[in-house]
Amino acid sequence: MSRAFSIGVRRPDRSPVCPRLRRARRSRGPERADAARPTPRDGRATFFEFREGAQSGDRAGYCDVTHTPNEGPVVRPSRFTAALGLACAASLGLGVTTTATASSASAATGDFYTPPAAVPAQPGTLMKSEKFFTGLNMWGNTTRIMYSSKDDNGQPTAVTGAYIEPWAAWKGPGPRPVVVYGVGTIGQGDQCAPSRMMASSINLSTPGSLGVNYETQGMNNLLAKGVAVVVTDYIGLGTPGRPHTYMNRDDQAHAMLDAARVASKVPGATVKANSKVATYGYSQGGGASAAAVEAAPTYAPDLDVAAAYVGAPPADLQKVLAGVDGSPIAGVIGYFINGAASSSAAVKAFADESVNATGKTMLSRTSGQCTVDTVVSYGYRKTSDFTATGEPIAAVMARNEEVTGFVRAQRTGTMKPTAAVRVATGVADDVVPHAQSKQLALDWCGKGANVTYAPIPGLSLGPKSLLNHANPMLADQLTARDWVVQRLSGTPVTSNCSTAAGLK
Repeated sequence: MSRAFSIGVRRPDRSPVCPRLRRARRSRGPERADAARPTPRDGRATFFEFREGAQSGDRAGYCDVTHTPNEGPVVRPSRFTAALGLACAASLGLGVTTTATASSASAATGDFYTPPAAVPAQPGTLMKSEKFFTGLNMWGNTTRIMYSSKDDNGQPTAVTGAYIEPWAAWKGPGPRPVVVYGVGTIGQGDQCAPSRMMASSINLSTPGSLGVNYETQGMNNLLAKGVAVVVTDYIGLGTPGRPHTYMNRDDQAHAMLDAARVASKVPGATVKANSKVATYGYSQGGGASAAAVEAAPTYAPDLDVAAAYVGAPPADLQKVLAGVDGSPIAGVIGYFINGAASSSAAVKAFADESVNATGKTMLSRTSGQCTVDTVVSYGYRKTSDFTATGEPIAAVMARNEEVTGFVRAQRTGTMKPTAAVRVATGVADDVVPHAQSKQLALDWCGKGANVTYAPIPGLSLGPKSLLNHANPMLADQLTARDWVVQRLSGTPVTSNCSTAAGLK
């Protein structure tokens, strides 16, 4: 038995009906076919039909979207393929529940995400918590949390997230350990915060936006081993009032480590203040995990950080900006500039002076989007479309010494982690380029860290295909989980730094 639903935004001068939606209407009736359509926000027409069920032949269909010149290019099928791939991975491939989150439910939790006027100066202070029901979507009891952290300018800031107490018992030595989970790129709009999508894999709470939580199975893999999981929403994601500082090294490190500090303070948690800690993440989450593990000895010496899984880390943003340019996730460059402009006067001036009108529209739109929205809007775009000179954004940035300095400051691999680290990267990944991820492992090796470098084999599925980046995450998930659990159990690991340079 399968279920199908459609979502859409009606553009007044376009017919919303395509053959697949006509078939859906005939099968379900016009009332049900139209019921899930949210209210238009920006005049675009976006239509998806998702089909969920046990039949392997179930597919997702789509209608083309045409943008006006000010809104962007004509959306090609390949862009929808990339966007729907994210959604299908969550609803079908990862075995999680597909639920449309009602706007009323979102409103009910909205007050929780509003920070108080004064944030405690002490990082890792639990400010709020509330239990919420996630059904079988999460394999544990889930509590929404708000805690204090510090941004890259040293200012106290409120961060939200979720703590999951596993149903499974911890069978290793010592108190139950905790993994701080940094999600991959999920968006910049507050509705995209992972803690807002713990009970479902698809979030339709914001009209015209499709939030996809594709990380649930990774969390459940850890919970199944009796390891507690605390998920950070990162700074600025979920909490109104400031943009998410996407790929800001200090902000992501602090949000991860302060989440670990607060885990033992959550009501009902069996994690202790002296529990072993691991950081974990892929893509953006891999960058956050890398930043956290190398910052831990100085920022959070009170934590017993035993391990870090660092998957496909965007370690060198100068190279990553070039990698994502023209890729399905080209629009995430908007996330970075929006966040950076909020903490760096130089980047703000760059955005004001070097980004053209089309680029400014892109920055404004991506600031409120989830990843699927951004793939649909800006997938495969060249950033030369967004600059006043018609050059790629990375090239224009490179001529600005202050901006270049800010970008370089986000690089990981400059400090030695004291915990064991596993750096995994797909050898065919050309979106978050494989070579710069491998270089992170070699940089840490050069500092004497205990590094397990794990190149993940695979064939390229086309230039800058999103699958080149996503497939290694799925292929490595259980191996990564087991490696982390072994470290939390006290099993030692021997570095492979002596052979890492010779590996792919």
